[in-house]
Amino acid sequence: MYNSGGILKGSKQGNFDADGNATYGQQGFQSKTSFNQTQGSMGGGANPASLKGKLMSLEEMIKTVSDEMNFHKKEVQVLKSEKDTLESVLSMKTQDVKKTLTNELMRIDEEMKRHFQHQKAENARLQQQITALKGEKTALQQQLLGLQRRISELEMQVGNEEPN
Repeated sequence: MYNSGGILKGSKQGNFDADGNATYGQQGFQSKTSFNQTQGSMGGGANPASLKGKLMSLEEMIKTVSDEMNFHKKEVQVLKSEKDTLESVLSMKTQDVKKTLTNELMRIDEEMKRHFQHQKAENARLQQQITALKGEKTALQQQLLGLQRRISELEMQVGNEEPN
């Protein structure tokens, strides 16, 4: 039976625990590997001080590290895939925002042109009214002068009339 020492912990950084075991991990997962293991889990009968025991311990550690490397390689692949997906979503959203803003700008530009034409027509209408009112004012002033002359003439006639 193979013992990988795969106890999960919730840290992102490799550390040593109180027993002298090294821990490895990323993204909230950490597998705990004992560097102090000197006995293989295959039979456990090898002497820890013997060369065979040390080789078995090293082989087990190599297997554990290899398994962890494979796990982390898969994690990197997943992260790269997520990064690519996020970049593509961001690119689509950027294009969508750009398209929306372009459409909004065109709509506002057309609205401004419409308002400008409307204001121009309103200005022309008001200018015509001003011209007409000026003409009426001039005519009324002329009539007023004519009436004032007439009043002066009538006053002189009244004053010049000889009593009978």
